[in-house]
Amino acid sequence: MNEAAHPIRANPLFAVLADWRTSEWPRWLFVIKVLLAAFLALWIAFFLGFDSPRSAMLTVFIVALPSTGMALEKSAYRLIGTLVGSIAALTLIGLFGQHAPLLFLALATWAGLCTAGAAYMRNARSYGFVLSGYTACMIVLPSISHPLGVFDVTIARVTEISLGILCYALVNDVLFPNHQSDQLVFRVRGLYTAFATLCRDAMRHRITREELEQRHLQISADAAVLEAERLAALFEAGDIRLRSRKLHALHTATVATLTTFHTLHQLMERLRNRADSPIPALLQPLFQAFTDALMIGDEPARNAAEAEVTLGKLNLLLRGLPLICESLRAEHGAMLDTYRRLDLDTALELLQRFAAEYRALVAIYMALPNNRDRENEKDLPAPVYHSSTPRIIALAAGLRNAATLLILGFAWYALNWPSATGAVLLATIFCGLAASSPTPTRMIQAIMKGFLLGGPFAFICAFFILDRVEGFPMLIVGMAPFVAIGAYISTLPGRTGIGTGFNMMFAQMVAPENQMRFDIANFINDASAQIIGLLLASLMFALILPEHRVGSLRHTLAALWEEAERVCSAASVTLRHEFESRIHDLFHQLGLGGKPDATKRAIANQALTLLELGHAVISLRHELETQSFPVAVHDAIQRVVKRMSAFFHRPDETTRLATIAALDDALRACTEIPDAARLRTELHLLRVGLLDDPASLSKELPDAA
Repeated sequence: MNEAAHPIRANPLFAVLADWRTSEWPRWLFVIKVLLAAFLALWIAFFLGFDSPRSAMLTVFIVALPSTGMALEKSAYRLIGTLVGSIAALTLIGLFGQHAPLLFLALATWAGLCTAGAAYMRNARSYGFVLSGYTACMIVLPSISHPLGVFDVTIARVTEISLGILCYALVNDVLFPNHQSDQLVFRVRGLYTAFATLCRDAMRHRITREELEQRHLQISADAAVLEAERLAALFEAGDIRLRSRKLHALHTATVATLTTFHTLHQLMERLRNRADSPIPALLQPLFQAFTDALMIGDEPARNAAEAEVTLGKLNLLLRGLPLICESLRAEHGAMLDTYRRLDLDTALELLQRFAAEYRALVAIYMALPNNRDRENEKDLPAPVYHSSTPRIIALAAGLRNAATLLILGFAWYALNWPSATGAVLLATIFCGLAASSPTPTRMIQAIMKGFLLGGPFAFICAFFILDRVEGFPMLIVGMAPFVAIGAYISTLPGRTGIGTGFNMMFAQMVAPENQMRFDIANFINDASAQIIGLLLASLMFALILPEHRVGSLRHTLAALWEEAERVCSAASVTLRHEFESRIHDLFHQLGLGGKPDATKRAIANQALTLLELGHAVISLRHELETQSFPVAVHDAIQRVVKRMSAFFHRPDETTRLATIAALDDALRACTEIPDAARLRTELHLLRVGLLDDPASLSKELPDAA
């Protein structure tokens, strides 16, 4: 049929409406939810006679997120952080209420510890850490002059924040809820598609090294986002809890399979760089067969039915793969020298391992829509995802926040400027909030733009509108257009901070209460203090340990080597998953805060090489723990692990050559051992990795040039 047969499609008006429904309706729906929840919280606060109704309204602006799961998750950690911070505030006042210097010192220590925890966690729980720190500040600082009222202040803050959380949760879940679990379907499909196409393009030589690193980086980021969204979705009702373990298993399988894929791809690239190696040509038909099995036509599986087809093709391939590998060894092994034969054995072993891991990944992907298979789900792996923020960065974040509170707190105490309390609080709050950001100054600047934009609007609303109206309905009429502006700005890509800052400034400066106060001098003082607080927060990041931030190249590189060294001695049954998730998390941090440059690409390449070497060490240790070998073999492998630990600790030429010598000794010891094929594979991978471009393996920050 043509378009003329469908007048609705042919009518431009309907086309515009359809486009508006897709792009603008979700934004305006979010604005409507924010307005309803904010004014509901404000009305209840007025009705119950709360001391600061604006705090309930402000809480709505802070926890307002389009996704139900993420809003509930943030709300939960905000409530927990508020409760913990309130208890800390009462404790500090009780211990040091009569000694202001000691109270400041104890409060700064608490705020610093909470900020360090937030920077180290770098997930939704980090928000709870930040809240624990600055809630204590918000209760303690105003109570210094009258400590006996601290309990009333604490109760008021907890109830006001709880009210705001409950109001937004109610409105967001009742009015066209946007469930996080629905978005996970697209996230899972996108992650699987990206990985499958990466495998296809790499195995068919359609991708450059730079493109491989960039897409690997993106898949690591997508996997991390999937895990974060899965945790957020757990706060929702529905069937997501039934699928949670499968989603977690999918994330774990993706990270593990991606590691094996990279190891295989790196080995083949090294062999291709040797013009005299026949192995890439021998294995290319197997790679072609594998990529054919991955695709439905020329695209990855898009749903469970297509995944079932892919799984069948992979099962067929895996059944015949051992015989094909043995045939290749028998036909070509005798014509190859010792190390080329090791190249062939290693490549075939990695291909079989990769195919088996990918087959398991497809099986999980296929089973995701099915909620009935509860028994098999219990057998799925569910190790904890480990983030890997360098400890020095977390410590620096805590020291910076503590120093900010001490410096500004004592300055405020000396100046005796009442509005300075707001400046001290805001500087401390945003030093804590921005500690988990790779671009803290940019984050604070976005909030500051919102504050600067919201200030004049708050002035207009307070002194030209609200002072002329009476009653709550007219209060809504006067404030709603301004709140809608801030909420809408927060839905625009890259403008979330501006919109949030706008509404935060607006709510604090308008300060809706049962008995409204219209004092221009006080308004200007408080508004100035808010802006000064943000400027001071930005200044503290520039002056106090400016290089110590999330995504710092120098500290990320050092952390990569620390993680590699750790695998040589750490005892854990989930060591492989811990190592892979930590390295991928550090790898993901390289992509934060801007586009990759030459230095980032060099570090990313090191990350992938260390991932390969560390995984081989883990496999060697696992073989020693689970298999029985002659004493000579066992001792030789132990020496290799010790040498690798020394190399990871100090990767210079001396330790590299000593490690290669230990690897050669271990390979000779394993030559005549029938059950040592896996050992030979891992030893050979380590040897090839250390021989390949040794100058690139260094703890020194690569030259950007």
